[in-house]
Amino acid sequence: MSKFNVIVRQVIRKNLKSPAYIFSLLLPVILIAAVALFAFINKQTNQTPKMAIVSDNPALRTALVAAPTHGDYKVDKKIVDHKTAEKKLAHEKLDGYLTVTTQNNEFKAVYRQRTNANSLDTDTLKNNFSTLKIQQTAQQLGLKPEQLKQLFAPATYQTQNVAYRNGVVHKQKSNQQGANIAIAVAVTFLMYMFLIQYASLIAQETATEKGSHIMEILVSSVSPTTQFFGKITGMFCLIILQVVVALIAAGLGINYLHQNVSFIKGFSLDQIQPGMIGLLVSFFIVGIMLYTVMAAMLGALVTRQEQVGQALSPLTTLGLVAYVVSFIAMNSNSLLIRIGSFVPFLSQSLMPVRYAVGNASTLEAWLAVAVELATLIVLAFIAVRVYRNHVLDYSHKRWFSKKEKA
Repeated sequence: MSKFNVIVRQVIRKNLKSPAYIFSLLLPVILIAAVALFAFINKQTNQTPKMAIVSDNPALRTALVAAPTHGDYKVDKKIVDHKTAEKKLAHEKLDGYLTVTTQNNEFKAVYRQRTNANSLDTDTLKNNFSTLKIQQTAQQLGLKPEQLKQLFAPATYQTQNVAYRNGVVHKQKSNQQGANIAIAVAVTFLMYMFLIQYASLIAQETATEKGSHIMEILVSSVSPTTQFFGKITGMFCLIILQVVVALIAAGLGINYLHQNVSFIKGFSLDQIQPGMIGLLVSFFIVGIMLYTVMAAMLGALVTRQEQVGQALSPLTTLGLVAYVVSFIAMNSNSLLIRIGSFVPFLSQSLMPVRYAVGNASTLEAWLAVAVELATLIVLAFIAVRVYRNHVLDYSHKRWFSKKEKA
């Protein structure tokens, strides 16, 4: 057991000293810090526009000034005439001003702004102006307050989200499916990045030792089986470390961005479907370990480090195909998508997305996990055999020829 621990520690220590791994470890921190910095700068530069309202109708101007702005703009109530507003605009004390004129019961509004002013979303301003115009027109037509109340009463509109699994309807929160898809897509992307990274690391680990003939010394003191599972365990520990760092960075980043980025403000973990996190974690671990074990086996088949890219090409291409097809699975539940979501090496990307959009039941999702886990166990025994037979093979036959004889 001590030899196993030595192999695990050696793999971890070697990668922790690698600049490439340190960069990949800190990459989520760097990316989230960059987004947070951009959000901070954007918040400081994009200030709320300041404007004035002038009109030849004092009652209409007073109503517009008092109308809710929803934080889209600020009104300088002291400016009441066109001359003062133009002077303030020229001296950049205002971002713009609204001129409202009335003639023959017709309302006309013109918003004048500087080209270098803070941009104004005019939707709220237009809605306020249109509402006041309707109110004044209604009053001129002699409508009673009760009639005005009926006129402005909004229509009742409600959206119900439901998912059908095994013919049984399941109600969802209005934003639950969006949260499920967002978290599934994010995890699928991270999974693909980790697959490529750790498949390359484990294959390079074995190929480098073979190329330098260090493997001959290692085999004399440690069995190939212990080496194989020691390397896999070491890589698994590095994956866990990177996941923990990414989660901490994401937690801190979301805590800050939640208050500064509009599309994150409404996000909450409570929106995610129960059982979604456990399913994603299971696919994440089993999927990455499946690719890592396969990469370790392919690394044992090569003779030189230069052959690693060629050996891993089919595996990385398969991972890319699974990732790309996962986007198709968002809008399609064809027979090929349904079959692919149960196929090992593909299911870790397809099934989480199908489950998120409601095209797969909980039973189907966990069945796909079980199939992938069983494949991982079988592949581990095959990979150990290949590793044991070829770890000291320095022949210059093509790596795929060795694989056929493995």
